[in-house]
Order: sequence, then structure tokens, then C-alpha cells
Amino acid sequence: MTNRPALRAAFAGALLLPVALLATGCSVFDAVAHHQKSLSFADRAALEEGWDGEQNWIPADATEIEGTASTTASDTVLLLRSSKDLDPAVCAETSRRSPPNYVVSGAPDVYKIDTVFACGSWSVARTDDGWLGWTPNSPDEAAESPGS
Repeated sequence: MTNRPALRAAFAGALLLPVALLATGCSVFDAVAHHQKSLSFADRAALEEGWDGEQNWIPADATEIEGTASTTASDTVLLLRSSKDLDPAVCAETSRRSPPNYVVSGAPDVYKIDTVFACGSWSVARTDDGWLGWTPNSPDEAAESPGS
């Protein structure tokens, strides 16, 4: 006597495993295969609580913060909404000499941007409704940052 229900359950489980992995989203695949993770925060307070990367350039009114960060290096890109200017004690305008290492949906094409703000190791470009920032930037950009 065979145990057909048990065989069917095992077979169904084997078929559902790839579906379950897909349902967890691309973040698991990205973290393992591409050494990157997606970042998403409602506002600056949520970012401060949930991410330990450098944040001193991000305006206090920042919302809808989306990005990608490396899981093995400091490479990060963030896109956010904000109506505030960047703090001149932290950031200085300079020629763009670096691009981000990741692309964030909705971000402008940085190759069409001539100037950015150097904010330490971050380069930050104005967008229609906020800011696009990436790190690392080029050493020449970082050298333009206040306090360098």
C-alpha cells in the first residue's frame, strides 16, 4: 500500500518552493546574488531608526526615502522628497564627477546633471521634488565638501 496523499503533498511542496521564494520579493535574491538591498523609509525619523549609514546631509523634512545599498561595501543611493535646501555647513556645490553605482526608479539621469552638492562622501543632486544622493563620490567631489 502506497501513501499517495503524502507523495502528493511532498510534490506540491516542491512545486510551491520556487513560488514562495518569488513571493518574498527580489530583496532576498538581490542580497544574495547582487550583494545589495532595497531601502525604503517613510521619513527622516524612520531612516534614522532603521539605517545606520551617514545621514547628515538629508533634510529634516525628507519623506518617501527610497534607495539601494550594497551589503558588502558602502555604495548607496537614496532618492527622497524634500522642499528644504541642503545645509551649507555640510554640503557645497561642485561639478559632478561621479555617478551613483545603482539606479533608483524615478531618479533623474545623472549624466544630464552637471553640478551636485558634495556632502562628505556623498554627492547629492537636486530633483524636481527633492534630492538624489549617492556614495561613494569621487575624491575630487569629496574634497569640495565643507570641512574637508
